[in-house]
Amino acid sequence: RRSKYVKKEYEDKEFKNLKLKNETLENLSFINCSFVNCTFEDCKLIRTSFSDCSFYKCVISNIKTPGNSHIEDTEITECQLTGIYWNELLPDFKFADPISRLENCYLKYNTFSDMAFKKFSFSGNTFSNSMFAKCQLTECLFNQCKLEETEFLESNLQKADFRNATEYKIDIMTCNLKGARFSFPEAINLLNVLKVKID
Repeated sequence: RRSKYVKKEYEDKEFKNLKLKNETLENLSFINCSFVNCTFEDCKLIRTSFSDCSFYKCVISNIKTPGNSHIEDTEITECQLTGIYWNELLPDFKFADPISRLENCYLKYNTFSDMAFKKFSFSGNTFSNSMFAKCQLTECLFNQCKLEETEFLESNLQKADFRNATEYKIDIMTCNLKGARFSFPEAINLLNVLKVKID
């Protein structure tokens, strides 16, 4: 049965200096496309997909995803990402990862929930007021990350590496930290939830 929604497809295209604000992207498919110095602000995605695409020096903020949109195997480099709920962008089949690489990015008010990132490298990125909730983060790398007011709740952090990461807020009562690695003195913050005093 043919879908009543016919997608317009872009493949192997490069988009430079594209500026979109309060726009709706509907019934679009981007495959192996690159976006350079583009801005997507307060945009809405409806039945739109990004597969094997790359974003470089882009600003992406407050994306709304009310209808069956997803990203998969996307490389994101030197971008500013604000107010994104990544779980809403998971492929329906959930076999592919939404992000294949995240490098030198600034993420503010981002939420990752019920997602799996085994052995993924978040190293060197900056997070602010973000959250990882109910995520599988085994053997992930967070070293050299600034994690300002970024919380980890009910997540599996076995063998994760937080050495030289700063300002993280990990709920040690609900997260699995077996084998995780931390640096002193930042690791003392793990005890905040216990409300103990250390002299």
